[in-house]
Amino acid sequence: GSAASAASRPATGPARGLALLQAEGSLIGSAPNGIAGWRGTVRQIELRNNADGAAAWVRARDVALEAQWEGGPTRVSVQPGRAEILGAGLRWSRFSWQGAEGPQRPMRLDVQAELDPLAVAPLLRRAQPDFGWGGDLTMAGHIDIRSAPAVSAEVVFERRAGDLNVTDETGTQALDLTDLRLRLAAADGVWNFTGALAGKTLGVAAGAVVARTAAGATWPTADTPIQGVLQLEVANLGTWGNWVPAGWRLGGELRASASIAGRLGAPEYTGEVVGRSLSVRNFLQGVNVSDGDVAIALKGTSARIERFSARAGGGSVTLEGDASLGEKPQAQIAVNATKFQLLGRVDRRIVASGKAQLRLDRSTAALDGRFTIDEGLIDFSRGDAPALGDDVRVIRRQPGAASSPGTPEAAAAAQKAKAESVLAGAAPATARTLALDLQVGMGEQLHVRGRGLDAYLRGELRITSPGSRLAVNGTVYTVDGTYAAYGQKLAIDRGQLTFTGAVENPRLDIEASRPNLDIRVGVAVTGTALNPRVRLFSEPELSEMDKLSWLVLGRASEGLGRTDTALLQRAALALLAGEGGDGTGLFSKSLGLDDVSVRQTEGEVRDTIVSLGKQLSRRWYVGYERGLNATTGSWQLIYRIAQRFTLRAQSGDDNSVDLIWTWRWQ
Repeated sequence: GSAASAASRPATGPARGLALLQAEGSLIGSAPNGIAGWRGTVRQIELRNNADGAAAWVRARDVALEAQWEGGPTRVSVQPGRAEILGAGLRWSRFSWQGAEGPQRPMRLDVQAELDPLAVAPLLRRAQPDFGWGGDLTMAGHIDIRSAPAVSAEVVFERRAGDLNVTDETGTQALDLTDLRLRLAAADGVWNFTGALAGKTLGVAAGAVVARTAAGATWPTADTPIQGVLQLEVANLGTWGNWVPAGWRLGGELRASASIAGRLGAPEYTGEVVGRSLSVRNFLQGVNVSDGDVAIALKGTSARIERFSARAGGGSVTLEGDASLGEKPQAQIAVNATKFQLLGRVDRRIVASGKAQLRLDRSTAALDGRFTIDEGLIDFSRGDAPALGDDVRVIRRQPGAASSPGTPEAAAAAQKAKAESVLAGAAPATARTLALDLQVGMGEQLHVRGRGLDAYLRGELRITSPGSRLAVNGTVYTVDGTYAAYGQKLAIDRGQLTFTGAVENPRLDIEASRPNLDIRVGVAVTGTALNPRVRLFSEPELSEMDKLSWLVLGRASEGLGRTDTALLQRAALALLAGEGGDGTGLFSKSLGLDDVSVRQTEGEVRDTIVSLGKQLSRRWYVGYERGLNATTGSWQLIYRIAQRFTLRAQSGDDNSVDLIWTWRWQ
């Protein structure tokens, strides 16, 4: 009889696929005697992504084959034909397969095929659509495998012509490939694996491994002994800049050489990895690590860091440790930083010292240690550098993609742009469990500035990762800090941020008061960072109008004129003056002053008075005051002895030294 079938089924999961099969043929045997197999022709077979315009993964037409499963092991033979795999033509002159029949008769395979020249850049663009791959590199190869009477094989995949290039924001860089070859050969139980990569930009990498199977073995197993060599030389890591994220730059030279022994399932390496003048830079983020010196010894199934040091700023970091490269790979590394500059931007500078232990295995990444910030500046009043929004997607234009709309070239480019990644359906790699336990001390020189705050931070935080989620616990408090509110620079009497898990929402307990007053008046901030509560306070307790008057004007609300009342109204509308405050704050800051104010006197003859002041320290204050109609001004030097005692020296129209004692009552 004959049979014809067609089936299509969209695959489920992240990458939806489409399978199409059309075949005709006849069964071998009959129902009474049993069906022994099938013989026919596959008129069409196609596997592809279900996305509109996506290229087919596998496509073939008119493939004659025969399959038998009775009268011995399962056997499949395919007549000579051709198929397209990932856009490349694969032509075979013979293909037959026979299943195993007991341990004495293993599986048998007989294949001979040629791979037509394959354009590599389109495949890389489909796998990494945002990377900027381009070029005319073509690869070709051939396959010749016989498993009986003895295994012999030769599989070669090598560069035929052309080169690859990478295009980013700075331009297009060619790899200058001169050699790219992978080869597998087997004869008389000896298997040879060789690979070579050479290019003026990338450097040189080469390796060879020989595996000797036991007598009668068809394929190498995990216990097969191996021998080989590995060599890598990169004269300038800066040429690898296109393989690191945007903005990062590499430098230095790297060399690795090793001999390979052990078993195929657990290779052993003996050699070294040496790096000199290594550097990592990102000027936008303020990272500038230089003078890297690395020496790693490879000994069998272990690797040991004999030397690893780098410098940043005026400090350094060193690493010590070893790793196991066997069937259960793991690593233990000790990190020691001494005044190491983590960040060196104008608005973000962090210099830290400390020690930590890093442990890695297949399932866990653990980091334990303690670090102290020796010096730091976080100035968020400057804001971040311009950046694209999270909803903006950048699609790199490939070389030669400047065709006019509507042309066949433009249509082809648009079709390629729609193609989804071939690897999108691959199962994601199992994520490592993150185990953090870091103690971070603020030190005594961590300066924070911005949004009205100008202070030094002290305290200690513990950073952990329960359930692989970042958690922060501890208390940070301010020292010698000021806070700009209501147009005044307030002294922070108490400033605490308490973290209890979520790093973005600490509890707040802040009190800031205006200095050099006879009463204590200021602003209190409580609640959380995401839901703060701000209120005025005073000692003794005053009305809200009096609190605001003392805070803004430095005196009680009795007898306020229209100008002062308007000023209080504006202060009531702007609760806090941050980095986007009024022009007066910016003007006084640019002059290096703490107070710049203009007021009018009361009475029949009004005079406009300009006052300038600078808080020299917590207790010392110097000011200058002059009326626009006056011929001279007056200087004041104020020393705050205690809460109720003030010493004031004045020169100008009146020269005096006053000791002021204030006693207030309700």
